Amino acid sequence: MTSRRTTRRLVLAVPAAAALAVLPACGSDDDARGSANPTATAGSATGGSASSDAAGGGISAAADIQLEDQSGDGSSVQVASVSALEDGFVVVTLDDDQPGTGQVLGSAEVPAGTSTGVTVDLDTPVPAATGDDDATEITATLYADTDGDGSFSAADVAVPEPQDADDDDDTDVVDDDADYRLS
Repeated sequence: MTSRRTTRRLVLAVPAAAALAVLPACGSDDDARGSANPTATAGSATGGSASSDAAGGGISAAADIQLEDQSGDGSSVQVASVSALEDGFVVVTLDDDQPGTGQVLGSAEVPAGTSTGVTVDLDTPVPAATGDDDATEITATLYADTDGDGSFSAADVAVPEPQDADDDDDTDVVDDDADYRLS
């Protein structure tokens, strides 16, 4: 009888142990924000450049970008945080719903690691909202310095979004949208 109880306990214990081993590896939906390693945050950036602390663990586990709704005179965009696996660029464009969709407004260089408060100075100002909207929708996208020349160009490629088991679309890139209100 003791052998039978031990066998039942093992049969129940093995799946439970397997579940405990697998659950921490499960990620959240790729639209969830704030998943960057908080110990990887390093410094801030302005004027189109950024700094990171690679010696202090400044490289995060996954690429990510956070863009918040904001207002201003249209000459610059503030990106809350960028986590890049390699040196690259944050590129600000008009969102899909805007006239001139995809038009590059400006870019800023970012180093590998996590940078906060990245200011993107715009070559083309954010245009006034159209129609009934009170804000212009913009997108910030993370690009890798594919050609290695240190400046954003058409040869550079958008960084693919990290994939998880629930994501069947492998064409997503690391980007975030926000509303920009001219003040």
